[in-house]
Amino acid sequence: MLGTIIETHIKNNIMLKNLFLSLLLLPLLALSQHTISGTFKPASDFKMAILYKVLPTEMSYINHANVDSLGQFVIPVKKEMKNGLYKIVYASPQEEYNFEVFYTNQDVELTFSLDKGVNFLKSTDNKLWQSYTKSMKMISDAIAKFYANPIANPSDLLKLTHLQAQTQEQFETATNASFVNQFIKANKTYYPSVFEEETTYKNHIKSHYFDALDFGNINLLNSDVLVSKALSYVFTYVDFENANASYIENINTLVSKVKNQEAFKNLILELIWTEFSKENEIVANYITDTYLLDIAKAENNTELIAQLLLLKSTSIGAKAPDFNINTSTTLHSLDAKTNYLVVFWSSTCGHCLKELPELHKLIDTNIKVIAIGLEDEPKFWKETIKQFPKFTHVYGKEKWENKLGNAYNVQSTPNYYLLDKNKKIIAKPYDVLAVKKLLVKQASN
Repeated sequence: MLGTIIETHIKNNIMLKNLFLSLLLLPLLALSQHTISGTFKPASDFKMAILYKVLPTEMSYINHANVDSLGQFVIPVKKEMKNGLYKIVYASPQEEYNFEVFYTNQDVELTFSLDKGVNFLKSTDNKLWQSYTKSMKMISDAIAKFYANPIANPSDLLKLTHLQAQTQEQFETATNASFVNQFIKANKTYYPSVFEEETTYKNHIKSHYFDALDFGNINLLNSDVLVSKALSYVFTYVDFENANASYIENINTLVSKVKNQEAFKNLILELIWTEFSKENEIVANYITDTYLLDIAKAENNTELIAQLLLLKSTSIGAKAPDFNINTSTTLHSLDAKTNYLVVFWSSTCGHCLKELPELHKLIDTNIKVIAIGLEDEPKFWKETIKQFPKFTHVYGKEKWENKLGNAYNVQSTPNYYLLDKNKKIIAKPYDVLAVKKLLVKQASN
């Protein structure tokens, strides 16, 4: 494996020399108007190529071109278009179906397919960047395989890290006069000079993670590079025995490194919050309380404020949102049971119709089930609830637009909230099997 990498590295050296020579021709190319062109394969899968400028908080439209029957497109570049990182969007949603290109006052020519991705045929910066990222990934993968091999020779690690450092230096040298140089420098990592065990090696990478990152560089800020690096730091370098504390430490460190780049900081915190809100409300709510709610209020971002508060109000430990069960009774006024289970379901949901009969069998004298049917119309709901006489039923009109469902942040059905006698949320079981396990545990306590 190591021999293959070194052989590839030698080939890259040859290519680097050729690319370096091409940099000398840049002044001669500056006087002509340029294009960004390419070929999509297969042609039938693509209709249009849209060029956007990448900015920290948005993508700014530049131009577009139709894709012809051969899969080809040509986007003319205006003379005043600045050097920088751009994106070509080829389908919707644009946040998902795109790839990046550097424009540096040269023609850019490429091929693209969904299975193989993008390959650059013209454009020095793009070819250098692609060669650099492929080379460094190959070495990183080999290092990971080294640590996964219990009988690996320690000297092989030093050969790999030396190769990694050498490759980094040579690409930096070859791109010294080019736009892409700052992006290559930003990806520089830690290289040990002596053999290190995996934990020590990873800790050193983490401690030196921000050495090469310049959050004051506008070109880096106007790219996905710093976003990707920031997200990688938070989610990769984690002590999973103390995961939440580790995540929080990483977030605080990241914020301290970003310093006064407010737009970037706000963007990255919202992205990180979004990821944690899906499966780790403890860390998500920490981000809300420590940073993001104040930011959202300062920006008068009412939509974000609502999202933050909604997660907090439906998190484990919060008192469940109150609602009317009938004209004289609310959830919070109930006091006859040890536990309450609020379940959102629909009479047109096949999964619900499988789980609710199982749930009905679990009901005992210590628990009350309040079943909210999210429906477009009541006819089938009225017939279906006859099968579940032990439940207390509430009709949720307008289905996904139902106010109660929205108050509980219901995105799918069935959706369960287990409450204690004080209506505090103590669990949000995924399915009826998880409900059963929780009820058995509650009964044994």
